[in-house]
Amino acid sequence: MEMDMTWLAGLSLITAVVSIVVLLAMAIDLASGLYKASIRGEAKTSFGLQRTTLKCITYLGSILICYGIDVLLHMGKLWEAIGWQWMVGIPAFAIIIGVFNCVVELFSVREKANSKADKKALKSIYTLIQGLRQSEATELLKALQDITDKKED
Repeated sequence: MEMDMTWLAGLSLITAVVSIVVLLAMAIDLASGLYKASIRGEAKTSFGLQRTTLKCITYLGSILICYGIDVLLHMGKLWEAIGWQWMVGIPAFAIIIGVFNCVVELFSVREKANSKADKKALKSIYTLIQGLRQSEATELLKALQDITDKKED
């Protein structure tokens, strides 16, 4: 029994385009992050690039897995079984995860650089305060209150 697999070329081409679009979104996010770091005067380290590499593996891996799901759905003739012949050749799951990845990158680019720095600073302060003994924390709060009172005068 031969199986008509003409849908596979279209499925593969569309998934490749989805992957390229996601890669472009990641490149824009990386450029934006480097620009924001230079504005804040931060040193550019390999840590950010490592995160980008991990993100690339995660995003492209998820697209590839969804492509596999799409292939299996097509081979099982699911779309024909439910009467959706128009879906044949469309990698629905790969497109959905591609859109999701691009939306995440959009939020990342639009995120204010200062809010990221503020979150890191607050986390550092919180960690510092947790490590203090009760008497040290009380002294620190008293010193901060004194500074605040002097500024009001």
